[in-house]
Amino acid sequence: MTDADAIPFTGEPADSHEAIMRATFYALQEHGYAGLSIQRIADEADLSKSTFYHHFDGKDDLLLAFLEFILDEFDRVFQLESSGDPAQDLLTFFALILGDFPTAEEMPDPNDVLASYVELRAQAVRNPEFKTKFTETDHRFTARITALIEEGIEKGVFADVDAERTAQFLLTSLDGILLQNATRNDNPLPGMREAMERYIERELLLSDGE
Repeated sequence: MTDADAIPFTGEPADSHEAIMRATFYALQEHGYAGLSIQRIADEADLSKSTFYHHFDGKDDLLLAFLEFILDEFDRVFQLESSGDPAQDLLTFFALILGDFPTAEEMPDPNDVLASYVELRAQAVRNPEFKTKFTETDHRFTARITALIEEGIEKGVFADVDAERTAQFLLTSLDGILLQNATRNDNPLPGMREAMERYIERELLLSDGE
């Protein structure tokens, strides 16, 4: 997987915006959504609250910006990892969503990161702005998976399936894996990930000669 230097939130922040995003990331891991506050994020970043309120209206406004930052970072890392092989790139895409990145001293446990994602997504049940953001996120991920499947079909790697419907199914399955992993104590992630990979192998990949 990707070099540790390319992982978000490692090394020195490039600018104040990244410093705020990093502080949000770590404060979220420590306090969760319910315990998160601008003050706690400011303390993590060693910045004044007024600095945050200069850029953001409040906690939710900051978290929406944080989600957009995470999406951009995900795209950046995926582009670094892309190989041009649609089958491998599809597996890489799913692996990154499921937290398969190199461990680094600065990073929390991947399971904690995934749990924070589920906790933020849960806010969309009651918060229209979060619902809009996660709707956009799902559309963005679906489009990316669809493009990989279409590329695989064109190259004769994947079966001739409905690319968009298959992408929607796979993304829904990924969301289910993340939810199960965040809300159970028996570590279901490895088995669920293996089942996802088997599905791709049996339902998408063409055998030699087909």
